[in-house]
Order: sequence, then structure tokens, then C-alpha cells
Amino acid sequence: MKKIAGLVLLLVLGGYLLLRYLSGLSYLSDLSEEKKKELIPKAPILKFAIVSDSENENDQLKKALDIAKSNGASFVIGLGDFTPLGVESDLMIVKKVFDDSGLKYYVTAGDRDMRDSRDNGWEATALFEQTFGKPTHEFGADEVGFLVLSNADIYKGIGGDDWEQLNSFVRKDYKLKFIFAHKTPYHPQSAHVMGADSAVVASQANRLIELIEENKVDGFFSGDLHFFARFNSPNGVKITTIGAVNSARNFQGPRFAVVKVYGDYSWEVEDVPI
Repeated sequence: MKKIAGLVLLLVLGGYLLLRYLSGLSYLSDLSEEKKKELIPKAPILKFAIVSDSENENDQLKKALDIAKSNGASFVIGLGDFTPLGVESDLMIVKKVFDDSGLKYYVTAGDRDMRDSRDNGWEATALFEQTFGKPTHEFGADEVGFLVLSNADIYKGIGGDDWEQLNSFVRKDYKLKFIFAHKTPYHPQSAHVMGADSAVVASQANRLIELIEENKVDGFFSGDLHFFARFNSPNGVKITTIGAVNSARNFQGPRFAVVKVYGDYSWEVEDVPI
């Protein structure tokens, strides 16, 4: 009797599962093509990493780059403060970490990376440029425009040539436009923003906010705050601050970010602990 009861139970369960399967097929056949696409998990057409504020913790930087590469990042963008003081020997070690990662990289200077140059009476980005090249870069990938902008000089802010490049970039016809910089021009709670040490640079920060809002930049990313957060500018531009790679002054813990862009040009940012 037990065997018969078990067989009956299996038949009932099998019939139930078959009905669920057939009803599912019927449901799918009634859906529009657009609705069907919504049910299928989206695959990214572009994936890249963002690192910031390693401050000589190069073992942590290496881990971040290794994780990014193993997860399929096409390239990495670095938002500065790779060293505590911008000493040439420290910058050279950081460059070797990036070179050894095997990832294409685009980096800008942080305010800490400018200190030794300024102390020697040189241009603030002199040693950084000697090591990495110009700290402002523009490039495109899969109809997405990228501008890595140098804005970390606490006394001068954004230079004239960089303003020209910024103004040109925001008017280009990309499907998505992303801007990356060391300092955020706006934060709803923190005063540690672009222009905190200079009224002239604060005026630039206001101009930068207006420019990205007027031209509907899709995303602005910055470092410097040692904290991962997402918020909007006063008129709706999405801003993301990237958490710090280093462990000092970092109660969130070492981390970086990965951005995924999908075929419909929607996008998302993932906070990645190291």
C-alpha cells in the first residue's frame, strides 16, 4: 500500500509540475516582446573598475586590480591619492602596480599626489605627469564617452586647457557621458568638496555643477572622501563617491567600484569590498 500511495503522490506531483510548466509557456506566449526581454537577465556590454585613495597601500591596490580583472573589467580608472605626499619614488611604485595588472588604465592626480611637487616650487602635477602623463583623459567605448578630469589642485582647481576639454566633451553626442575626478563639486552633507580651501575653486565647482546639469551628464564619479555613496546633484545628475582602497581613515573598509553598462544603455555601480 505504501508503494502505491507513493506512486500516486509522484503522479500527482508530476501532473502539477507539468501544468505549472504549460501555464508558464502560455503566459510567456501572451507577453509582448518587450516584456519578454524584461524577464531575461541583462548582460553588460561594458564593464570597468574605478579605484581611488590607495595612499601607498599598494598590496590593497594590487588586490583591487586583480579582482577587477578576474571579474571581466575592460579597463580601470584611477581617481588619485595613490601616495601620501606625491614623492616620485612612491609614484613609480604605484605605476608598476598598474602596469603589472595587465589592465588598460586611465589615472588622474589627487591632492596628496601634488604635495612634493608644490613643496619643490614646481607645478603641482609635475611629478605625477612625469610618471603617468597628463592627468586629464578623454576616450570613448561602445558609444559611451569618458572624461577623466584633473580638478584636485586645491589652490587652482581646473586648468584652462582642461576647461576647454570639459566644455567640448559635454556637448558630444555619446549615448552615455561619464565624468571622473578626484574631488566632487557637490555633496549633500560633507563640506570636504572641491573648493573647500579656496573661494576661486569653489566658484569653479559651482560652474562645474551647472555645466554637467545643463548638458545632462549621466554620471559623475569622484574619490577623496573614503566613502562609497550615491546621491544626486541639486538638479538631478547622478553622483557617486568611490570608497577608498586603503584601510586608514576608512570605517567602511578597503573597497573599489565596478560599473556595468547594458545594451539598452542603462547602467549600475557596484561597491566591491577588497
